[in-house]
Amino acid sequence: MTTLRDSLSNIRDSFYHINSSTNSTCPLKPAQWCIHNSAGTPFCIQKPSLIPTCILALLIGLICSKRIARLPGKFSSRYYYQTAFFLYGIMMTSAGILHCFIGDQVKSSTISDGSGSFLQLFVTVIDVGLTSNIAITILFCGLCDVNFLNPNSSITRILLFVIYFIVFFLWTCGLLFQWKWIFNILYVGIVSICGFTYLLTQLCIKANRRALPILIVAGIYGAAGLAATTFAANRICSSEGPFWSLYIGPEFLWFLFSDIAMAFIYGYVVRVNQENPTDMRRYTIDLEKYPEKPLN
Repeated sequence: MTTLRDSLSNIRDSFYHINSSTNSTCPLKPAQWCIHNSAGTPFCIQKPSLIPTCILALLIGLICSKRIARLPGKFSSRYYYQTAFFLYGIMMTSAGILHCFIGDQVKSSTISDGSGSFLQLFVTVIDVGLTSNIAITILFCGLCDVNFLNPNSSITRILLFVIYFIVFFLWTCGLLFQWKWIFNILYVGIVSICGFTYLLTQLCIKANRRALPILIVAGIYGAAGLAATTFAANRICSSEGPFWSLYIGPEFLWFLFSDIAMAFIYGYVVRVNQENPTDMRRYTIDLEKYPEKPLN
């Protein structure tokens, strides 16, 4: 009997040719802090170092989403940026619940065995599914920015939500039936391709080029985090040693670098919004001819 998280780890490990029992230098068991109540029943938190990064992610997601909604001026793809940041906060919250509180304790041979099995499946699908869908939403942001998709069309929004459904369905089937390709395609593939395509769309917008260094830094942190939790994981664990890799190992770096990347993306969005010139056609008076006349 294996857990859902074990299944996902096996899928990832088979793709990167990592054998967690022999070749991996990462700890086989996560850090665990436990307290006991008066009856002697333990309450344990696994991977406690992830909790601050998840709290930070929730704050970034909710605060940045709210501030993007209040950015002044014309911002046609505002809805998609808001959605991406809001989902990021939700995704990292579910990741914190899964990794730190549910963990690998709930068995999942069959979902009908108990509510715990269903709970783990549900939170796992939310975690990995939202990771893929956030990347897709950021792709939609870029495609709307260059007018490849119409950001004001209801068809664009419907298309996005249909893709959301398909991704969640594929992740559910992949975890239940242990599809070996699922991590390769829906995690690494989607995150990498969508992130790179978004960068290309922003390079096509001349007015945004002054803010591009901020976006490039975000891309560097995102790529570094993804590398840390995949093919560079063993190297990181080997360099940190068995103790520190329990707390600031590959998974912690992936969470932290993701937070930093999203914060820089928010900074990029704000900078672009500030640099875009105001559309003077919306004013009914000639500012040069009547500079003293106030705007209504």
